[in-house]
Amino acid sequence: MWQNETAENTELMENYKKVIKKSRQKADSVLYINVQIFFALVIVVMSFMFKTGSADTFSYVKENYDYFFETDTYRESTFSYNSFIDKMESELSARYAQLVTVFNSRGSADIIPAGVSTARYYPKEMAVTPAQGYVSSPYGIRTNPFNSKEKEFHTGIDIAAPKGTFIRAAFTGTVTAASFSRTAGNYIKIESADEISTLYAHNQFLLVKEGDRVMAGQVIATMGETGLATGPHLHFEFISDGVRYNPVYVLDI
Repeated sequence: MWQNETAENTELMENYKKVIKKSRQKADSVLYINVQIFFALVIVVMSFMFKTGSADTFSYVKENYDYFFETDTYRESTFSYNSFIDKMESELSARYAQLVTVFNSRGSADIIPAGVSTARYYPKEMAVTPAQGYVSSPYGIRTNPFNSKEKEFHTGIDIAAPKGTFIRAAFTGTVTAASFSRTAGNYIKIESADEISTLYAHNQFLLVKEGDRVMAGQVIATMGETGLATGPHLHFEFISDGVRYNPVYVLDI
């Protein structure tokens, strides 16, 4: 009788161990599949984002993926999930920075020329808006309007309006140039206090001449499309101590 009970207990114990083993295997299997799916998604996303980039990142992913999942017991490997994630975050940041650099510099050797700044500049007093209209092209990197395959740095802003719209001086100062160039067309440059100067290009008619003293808000020209222009607009530049800045922080627009 005692022997029968012992045998039954032993059988029950063995069955219990089998159930526990199957439960653990099932849990491990689910975890294994979920982790594998995660790493597969990482590879797919990386391939999509950097399909034209360096192969270093892909090699790292593939080598660690194979090493991790080709081991007999992945739980016993020395692969560190956390260190892998840290490495991938670092790689992603580096590749993203490279991608931005390549995109911004594509089509131009010197996309940001000398003598320009992307910093915000606020003068002691706000300027008079030189023309009524809308900003058709902002300051900064843009597609070349005459060659869509190239990028360039636009050193001012374009304010578009009908031909003949009045152009006004943004600051009080002295006209240092009132002339014509193939690129700027009929243009005016005014020097003001504190090493500040402003440029007005593509005008139709110039109503001031070199040496004239003008007041802020005074009409100095009419809007046109002379020089290299795709339509009637004013190309306006703000320059301080020889450096061009974004005029939107100078104008009340």
